[in-house]
Amino acid sequence: IVLTIVFSRVFRIAIEGYPAYVLSALIAWTFITQSSSNIIGSLVWSGDLQQRIYIPRSTFAFSAIGTGLVNLTLSMVPLIAVTLFIGIPLHATLILSPLVMILLAMFSMGIGLLISTIGIYFADVVEMYQIVLSAWFYITPIIYPLDVLPKNVQAVLQFNPAVHLINLFRDLVFVGTIPPMQNWLLCLFISLATLLIGWLVFTGKADEFAYRT
Repeated sequence: IVLTIVFSRVFRIAIEGYPAYVLSALIAWTFITQSSSNIIGSLVWSGDLQQRIYIPRSTFAFSAIGTGLVNLTLSMVPLIAVTLFIGIPLHATLILSPLVMILLAMFSMGIGLLISTIGIYFADVVEMYQIVLSAWFYITPIIYPLDVLPKNVQAVLQFNPAVHLINLFRDLVFVGTIPPMQNWLLCLFISLATLLIGWLVFTGKADEFAYRT
Protein backbone atom coordinates (compact mmCIF):
# COMPACT_ATOMS: atom_id res chain seq x y z
CA ILE A 1 0.00 0.00 0.00
CA VAL A 2 2.80 2.40 0.96
CA LEU A 3 4.73 1.68 -2.22
CA THR A 4 1.58 2.11 -4.28
CA ILE A 5 0.92 5.55 -2.78
CA VAL A 6 4.55 6.70 -3.06
CA PHE A 7 5.07 5.67 -6.67
CA SER A 8 1.69 6.88 -7.85
CA ARG A 9 2.07 10.30 -6.19
CA VAL A 10 5.78 11.10 -6.16
CA PHE A 11 6.59 9.69 -9.58
CA ARG A 12 3.14 10.63 -10.94
CA ILE A 13 2.49 7.27 -12.48
CA ALA A 14 -0.90 7.66 -14.12
CA ILE A 15 -2.18 4.15 -14.67
CA GLU A 16 -5.87 3.39 -14.44
CA GLY A 17 -6.38 0.81 -11.71
CA TYR A 18 -2.84 1.26 -10.40
CA PRO A 19 -3.41 -0.83 -7.22
CA ALA A 20 -4.44 -3.82 -9.36
CA TYR A 21 -1.55 -3.07 -11.73
CA VAL A 22 0.92 -3.40 -8.86
CA LEU A 23 -0.78 -6.39 -7.27
CA SER A 24 -0.88 -8.33 -10.55
CA ALA A 25 2.91 -8.22 -10.72
CA LEU A 26 3.52 -8.42 -6.99
CA ILE A 27 1.87 -11.82 -6.58
CA ALA A 28 4.02 -13.24 -9.38
CA TRP A 29 7.14 -11.72 -7.83
CA THR A 30 6.20 -13.05 -4.39
CA PHE A 31 5.85 -16.52 -5.86
CA ILE A 32 9.34 -16.37 -7.36
CA THR A 33 10.98 -15.12 -4.18
CA GLN A 34 9.13 -17.30 -1.69
CA SER A 35 9.34 -20.50 -3.72
CA SER A 36 13.04 -20.15 -4.49
CA SER A 37 13.82 -19.16 -0.89
CA ASN A 38 11.83 -22.11 0.45
CA ILE A 39 13.70 -24.49 -1.84
CA ILE A 40 17.02 -23.09 -0.68
CA GLY A 41 16.04 -23.24 2.99
CA SER A 42 14.69 -26.78 2.83
CA LEU A 43 17.70 -28.16 0.95
CA VAL A 44 20.51 -26.31 2.69
CA TRP A 45 19.29 -26.64 6.27
CA SER A 46 17.82 -30.16 6.21
CA GLY A 47 21.07 -32.08 6.42
CA ASP A 48 20.20 -33.88 9.67
CA LEU A 49 16.90 -35.13 8.29
CA GLN A 50 18.53 -36.27 5.07
CA GLN A 51 21.10 -38.28 7.02
CA ARG A 52 18.48 -40.06 9.15
CA ILE A 53 15.85 -40.72 6.48
CA TYR A 54 16.39 -41.35 2.80
CA ILE A 55 14.31 -38.83 0.91
CA PRO A 56 15.01 -37.91 -2.70
CA ARG A 57 16.55 -34.44 -2.49
CA SER A 58 14.29 -33.13 -5.21
CA THR A 59 11.25 -33.87 -3.01
CA PHE A 60 11.97 -30.75 -0.96
CA ALA A 61 12.09 -28.62 -4.09
CA PHE A 62 8.89 -30.01 -5.59
CA SER A 63 7.12 -29.57 -2.25
CA ALA A 64 8.15 -25.90 -2.08
CA ILE A 65 6.98 -25.30 -5.65
CA GLY A 66 3.69 -27.06 -5.00
CA THR A 67 3.04 -24.94 -1.93
CA GLY A 68 3.97 -21.82 -3.85
CA LEU A 69 1.56 -22.64 -6.68
CA VAL A 70 -1.28 -23.13 -4.19
CA ASN A 71 -0.49 -19.76 -2.60
CA LEU A 72 -0.24 -18.10 -6.01
CA THR A 73 -3.62 -19.50 -7.02
CA LEU A 74 -5.17 -18.28 -3.77
CA SER A 75 -3.59 -14.86 -4.34
CA MET A 76 -5.70 -14.51 -7.46
CA VAL A 77 -8.77 -14.10 -5.24
CA PRO A 78 -7.72 -10.77 -3.64
CA LEU A 79 -6.39 -9.63 -7.02
CA ILE A 80 -9.78 -10.21 -8.61
CA ALA A 81 -11.50 -8.57 -5.64
CA VAL A 82 -9.29 -5.46 -5.82
CA THR A 83 -9.71 -5.27 -9.59
CA LEU A 84 -13.48 -5.33 -9.35
CA PHE A 85 -13.55 -2.96 -6.37
CA ILE A 86 -11.71 -0.21 -8.23
CA GLY A 87 -13.90 -0.62 -11.29
CA ILE A 88 -11.52 -2.44 -13.64
CA PRO A 89 -13.21 -5.18 -15.71
CA LEU A 90 -11.93 -8.72 -15.67
CA HIS A 91 -10.58 -10.10 -18.92
CA ALA A 92 -11.05 -13.48 -20.57
CA THR A 93 -7.26 -13.75 -20.90
CA LEU A 94 -7.23 -14.51 -17.16
CA ILE A 95 -7.92 -18.16 -17.99
CA LEU A 96 -4.47 -18.39 -19.62
CA SER A 97 -2.67 -17.38 -16.42
CA PRO A 98 -1.97 -21.03 -15.39
CA LEU A 99 0.35 -21.28 -18.39
CA VAL A 100 2.48 -18.46 -17.03
CA MET A 101 2.29 -19.97 -13.54
CA ILE A 102 3.99 -23.07 -14.95
CA LEU A 103 6.74 -20.92 -16.45
CA LEU A 104 7.16 -19.10 -13.13
CA ALA A 105 7.39 -22.46 -11.34
CA MET A 106 10.08 -23.70 -13.71
CA PHE A 107 12.09 -20.50 -13.32
CA SER A 108 11.78 -20.50 -9.51
CA MET A 109 12.75 -24.17 -9.33
CA GLY A 110 15.87 -23.55 -11.38
CA ILE A 111 16.93 -20.56 -9.27
CA GLY A 112 16.26 -22.43 -6.02
CA LEU A 113 18.20 -25.53 -7.06
CA LEU A 114 21.14 -23.52 -8.34
CA ILE A 115 21.48 -21.27 -5.28
CA SER A 116 20.98 -24.13 -2.81
CA THR A 117 23.71 -26.17 -4.51
CA ILE A 118 26.13 -23.25 -4.28
CA GLY A 119 24.94 -22.67 -0.72
CA ILE A 120 26.11 -26.04 0.57
CA TYR A 121 29.67 -24.96 -0.24
CA PHE A 122 29.34 -21.27 0.61
CA ALA A 123 26.71 -20.71 3.32
CA ASP A 124 26.96 -16.92 2.97
CA VAL A 125 25.43 -17.20 -0.48
CA VAL A 126 22.09 -18.10 1.12
CA GLU A 127 22.08 -14.88 3.14
CA MET A 128 23.32 -12.86 0.18
CA TYR A 129 20.44 -14.14 -1.91
CA GLN A 130 17.96 -12.31 0.31
CA ILE A 131 19.91 -9.09 -0.23
CA VAL A 132 19.96 -9.71 -3.97
CA LEU A 133 16.19 -10.18 -3.93
CA SER A 134 15.73 -6.73 -2.40
CA ALA A 135 17.75 -5.11 -5.18
CA TRP A 136 16.18 -7.34 -7.83
CA PHE A 137 12.72 -6.13 -6.78
CA TYR A 138 13.51 -2.51 -7.66
CA ILE A 139 15.05 -3.30 -11.04
CA THR A 140 11.94 -5.22 -12.02
CA PRO A 141 8.90 -3.20 -13.22
CA ILE A 142 6.52 -4.26 -10.48
CA ILE A 143 5.51 -0.92 -8.98
CA TYR A 144 6.33 1.16 -12.05
CA PRO A 145 5.92 0.67 -15.82
CA LEU A 146 9.08 0.04 -17.77
CA ASP A 147 8.41 2.92 -20.14
CA VAL A 148 8.87 5.59 -17.43
CA LEU A 149 12.59 4.81 -17.47
CA PRO A 150 15.13 6.22 -19.95
CA LYS A 151 15.57 4.17 -23.10
CA ASN A 152 19.10 3.11 -22.21
CA VAL A 153 17.94 1.83 -18.81
CA GLN A 154 15.06 -0.03 -20.44
CA ALA A 155 17.54 -1.72 -22.75
CA VAL A 156 19.67 -2.87 -19.82
CA LEU A 157 16.66 -4.21 -17.92
CA GLN A 158 15.80 -6.45 -20.85
CA PHE A 159 18.55 -8.71 -19.49
CA ASN A 160 16.54 -9.15 -16.29
CA PRO A 161 14.61 -12.43 -16.81
CA ALA A 162 11.96 -11.48 -14.25
CA VAL A 163 10.96 -8.50 -16.43
CA HIS A 164 9.69 -10.76 -19.20
CA LEU A 165 7.98 -13.31 -16.97
CA ILE A 166 6.18 -10.75 -14.85
CA ASN A 167 5.11 -8.67 -17.85
CA LEU A 168 3.72 -11.82 -19.47
CA PHE A 169 1.68 -12.56 -16.34
CA ARG A 170 0.50 -8.96 -15.99
CA ASP A 171 -0.58 -8.74 -19.63
CA LEU A 172 -2.94 -11.67 -19.10
CA VAL A 173 -4.39 -10.89 -15.68
CA PHE A 174 -4.47 -7.07 -15.74
CA VAL A 175 -4.02 -5.62 -19.22
CA GLY A 176 -6.21 -8.23 -20.86
CA THR A 177 -4.07 -8.85 -23.93
CA ILE A 178 -2.46 -12.01 -25.22
CA PRO A 179 1.26 -11.28 -25.66
CA PRO A 180 2.89 -11.96 -29.04
CA MET A 181 4.26 -15.43 -29.67
CA GLN A 182 7.86 -14.20 -29.42
CA ASN A 183 7.19 -13.09 -25.85
CA TRP A 184 5.89 -16.55 -24.97
CA LEU A 185 8.86 -18.24 -26.62
CA LEU A 186 11.32 -15.95 -24.84
CA CYS A 187 9.75 -16.70 -21.46
CA LEU A 188 9.68 -20.41 -22.25
CA PHE A 189 13.37 -20.28 -23.13
CA ILE A 190 14.23 -18.37 -19.94
CA SER A 191 12.29 -20.80 -17.76
CA LEU A 192 13.57 -23.96 -19.44
CA ALA A 193 17.17 -22.77 -19.49
CA THR A 194 17.07 -21.75 -15.81
CA LEU A 195 15.45 -25.04 -14.80
CA LEU A 196 17.88 -27.11 -16.85
CA ILE A 197 20.95 -25.35 -15.48
CA GLY A 198 19.68 -25.56 -11.91
CA TRP A 199 18.70 -29.21 -12.27
CA LEU A 200 22.01 -30.29 -13.81
CA VAL A 201 24.05 -28.49 -11.16
CA PHE A 202 21.82 -29.84 -8.39
CA THR A 203 21.75 -33.47 -9.52
CA GLY A 204 25.52 -33.41 -9.97
CA LYS A 205 26.00 -32.54 -6.29
CA ALA A 206 22.83 -33.96 -4.71
CA ASP A 207 24.66 -36.75 -2.85
CA GLU A 208 26.73 -34.20 -0.96
CA PHE A 209 23.79 -32.30 0.54
CA ALA A 210 23.38 -34.54 3.59
CA TYR A 211 27.05 -34.31 4.50
CA ARG A 212 27.77 -30.66 3.85
CA THR A 213 24.68 -29.07 5.45
